[in-house]
Amino acid sequence: MTHVATVSSKFQISLPKSLRERLGLRPGDHLVVEECEGNLILTPAATVPKGQLYFWSRRWQEGELRAEEDIRAGRLSRTYAPAETEGLVSDILKVPEVKRRRQKKS
Repeated sequence: MTHVATVSSKFQISLPKSLRERLGLRPGDHLVVEECEGNLILTPAATVPKGQLYFWSRRWQEGELRAEEDIRAGRLSRTYAPAETEGLVSDILKVPEVKRRRQKKS
């Protein structure tokens, strides 16, 4: 479907209501603007909150892929519920500290 938009004196355009509704666009949403062979291409952009940027880093995504591979291969360990971890921590604290160095023989 073709639509015509007019460029304002501030170089703004209004998107037709039917397109906004079909694409679920809201005020404040971002669009990626690309030029391709003399045409403008507008694509809705997904933004990520700053607090979640780490998740999309290459390092984190590589770890996600390794985790998925481990799951598929059955390399899993038990996950504990929060209530269970209290007992685990207190049990660990009760274990006497193991000597890390061997004493020299005389």
